[in-house]
Amino acid sequence: MHMTNIKKIIQNILWLHPQKYLHKILEKNAKRNLDSKLSFLNANQRALLDQEDEQSHYVDYVLEEKALQYLVQSETIDRIQFIQENTSGSRDSLITDLGDSNGVFLRMMGKCGISVNISDPTVKALHQKGLDVIKADIQYLPFKKNSLDTVFLFQTLEHVPNPILMLQEIARVCRGALILSIPYVSTTNIHPFFHNLDKPLHQQHIFEFSPKDFDKILTHTPFILKSGKVTKVLDDRGGIGERITYFIWRRFMEKDTFCGCFKNFYLCCLIKR
Repeated sequence: MHMTNIKKIIQNILWLHPQKYLHKILEKNAKRNLDSKLSFLNANQRALLDQEDEQSHYVDYVLEEKALQYLVQSETIDRIQFIQENTSGSRDSLITDLGDSNGVFLRMMGKCGISVNISDPTVKALHQKGLDVIKADIQYLPFKKNSLDTVFLFQTLEHVPNPILMLQEIARVCRGALILSIPYVSTTNIHPFFHNLDKPLHQQHIFEFSPKDFDKILTHTPFILKSGKVTKVLDDRGGIGERITYFIWRRFMEKDTFCGCFKNFYLCCLIKR
């Protein structure tokens, strides 16, 4: 590569419009990963995904950046795949999506289900989509013992103050599998109270467990791990500019995230002992 081009790349990375440059790389990387996964969807699932307004995926939090919308879609496809790999084909089973934000998983699976969320705007939006929805604190579920066949818990465990209590409560009402996802981190993080002033309290993370520590958490619950999978929404591929940027970011900034976005997620299928 010509020396002038190398200098230009380094300048972009280190001091020339760094914010604009970083977000451009984030968007490009997220879109590339999303495009590589679209073929995994069937025609009905693809149509539903195309109809989604990802800008309002979280009803009370607007995703204005295209990169964030691509990341959400990429995560959605990964979870759909994992659900299909770890659930039966019976359409009679009752699925409950705890912390459901837009009903996409229940609609994509085409199964009878119940959405649960504590946010009034989200509950209203789910009703408007024709979903059965209950407003509830997922740490204290309004269901009878062993009344649910399968439970989804996506990107929710990290928001609750007592994850062990919540998993025990889910075990009480669930007679089948619990399928969940958490951000992948190599080292467990515990965040201080109200650490992100840009988001309401219920959207902020408290615990981010590494897979190793999450396995320890499970020993305090009735659940055991049936299967687990790390999925990727951002990677270190791309041109030399991207690779250099990711190397510098990983080396001097953050190992598990890029521009504040998690690069990987840990998907788990749990069953009771």
